[in-house]
Amino acid sequence: MEVLKKLEIIDELAWKVFLNKTSMRFTRELTADEKRGITDNEYYRQEAEKIYEKKLRAVNNKKYEVIEVPASGKRGWSGGAYTLCFVYSKYKGNFVLKGYIKEVEEYLQKNYTHYFYNLSLWHNGFHRDIWKFWKKDIGIFEPSSRGKRMNERKIEIRTYSDWLHDGETKNKSISLKFKRLPKRWIPEFDTL
Repeated sequence: MEVLKKLEIIDELAWKVFLNKTSMRFTRELTADEKRGITDNEYYRQEAEKIYEKKLRAVNNKKYEVIEVPASGKRGWSGGAYTLCFVYSKYKGNFVLKGYIKEVEEYLQKNYTHYFYNLSLWHNGFHRDIWKFWKKDIGIFEPSSRGKRMNERKIEIRTYSDWLHDGETKNKSISLKFKRLPKRWIPEFDTL
């Protein structure tokens, strides 16, 4: 049973590889046997098997719990854009929240402490990431692309600057720099 399902999936993937490779269009929908006859080629089968294995690995590697945050039901934007929120928590581990920005942030503040998160906003195939820390006065600052060498550009986690006092931070000694943010809670975050 599973072998037949795998072969059907590989046939469909091989057909998609064929269409992507050749950019051909047909005036009628071909039968499964006709499609298999066209894609019965070692190249299309190998590419389809690679894609199948990659998808299978992705399904098996799912390790984040997904929590759906219900919308408030109010008219309009329902609390902002729809987002996927990747949360890295000290006490609850890593998980994903799905919902509108306002409801997701309220859910986090109400139910969790000691976390940082990435809001991934998607619209028309484009996305924007927003990193935030659970403390209001701590910010996650991405590197500026102006005037710095690539190897010196690092993400910085520090307190926000007090712009009224010439950019002095509230506590200058607390600043963490990373080439890439860790995908888990680390003890250094407790010092912030």
